[in-house]
Amino acid sequence: MARPRKAAPNLPSHIDHTQLPAGIYWDPTGRGKRYVRVTHEEGYGSRIKTVAGPTAGMSGLHAIMEARRGEAQRGTVAFVIDRHAESLAFAQLKPSTQQGYKDYARAIKAYPLKNNTTLGEATVDRLTPGFIRRLIDVIAQGRPGAKPGAPAIPGHPTKANHLLRLLRRVFGWAREHDHASTNPATGIKQVKEKGDHRMPAIDVFRKVQAYAKECSARGPRARVAVPAYLWAAMELAYQARLRGIEVLTLTDAHVDGEVSRTNRRKGSRDNLVRKGVETEEAIDMLRARRAAIWGRNGGVIPIRAEDRYLFVSEGGERLTEDGWQTAWGRMMRNAVKDGILSQDDRFGLHSLKHRGVTDTKGDKKEASGHKTDAMMHVYEHSLPTVAESGSNDR
Repeated sequence: MARPRKAAPNLPSHIDHTQLPAGIYWDPTGRGKRYVRVTHEEGYGSRIKTVAGPTAGMSGLHAIMEARRGEAQRGTVAFVIDRHAESLAFAQLKPSTQQGYKDYARAIKAYPLKNNTTLGEATVDRLTPGFIRRLIDVIAQGRPGAKPGAPAIPGHPTKANHLLRLLRRVFGWAREHDHASTNPATGIKQVKEKGDHRMPAIDVFRKVQAYAKECSARGPRARVAVPAYLWAAMELAYQARLRGIEVLTLTDAHVDGEVSRTNRRKGSRDNLVRKGVETEEAIDMLRARRAAIWGRNGGVIPIRAEDRYLFVSEGGERLTEDGWQTAWGRMMRNAVKDGILSQDDRFGLHSLKHRGVTDTKGDKKEASGHKTDAMMHVYEHSLPTVAESGSNDR
């Protein structure tokens, strides 16, 4: 028979120690804290983490332990996000939109707060518009490193606006379905996104691409080894003037035949792009790499061409945006260290759409798939050559 749990001498009188959830302890030193033991980050022993103060009630303590077991407490940000993901409103969204919401939902739930908790653990009805405003501003502007000497965390205005839109949607849905009584994200204005496209010079682009190709040919355990799909993605983004997500979701159905069919987002028109030697080389390499992975893993090869993605992970599944960003970021950091480009010259895959549109000969609006001149001019950065003022008037 288990030994009965003893009460600490200075335990608050409103707590019945026999009803306490397992795994939560009272600090007997008099500091008035409740703590749990968590496994040490290095994998050995354990450390103490404070989870509540002296005024916490029995129901709150049970809720804390439920949340720590992975069961989001009712009314928290994590709870309403999870319920929204199970809703009809979520099911009616496009699969690509659903995946984007899932990625941002994970970032929201794991976002660290100053009180040693995460945003996912916060109660929606206790959040204020001021808190949401500060949160979005910090994500957009960035913040100093967590410790002295640690690198600063850069700002991401576009990501901040994506998170704001998701919070506004989820909190609004939760209010309609009685999971929350307020929507603290209502009325919060989006931050101004940077207009800096960071389009690389053509020689910088080709130099980085050659570096990625060289690194992909090294052994998998080499210091700067990167996946071979990096240089191929750069070629396809440039030649077909595609966004990053449009590159990563290309399938055999898009590239079979003498021309490639685009799969543009955001209302842009699809078009057929003639294949050059560089494009054919990239596609052939991606197919050979995919065939080797599928053959090694022994999985079932999709029958339909639209289900056979060109970009796959080592497990044979479609390469995720997280997987891409990890590989791309590592390659860029190595390129800076090896003197291939400077920190200020770093660019993303989307920047190569800007490069491709700018370098296009002929009708750039038709080639880029944009429906309006205004949108096309966002990506077109060439400078026209004009005559001097009045030079031909005499």
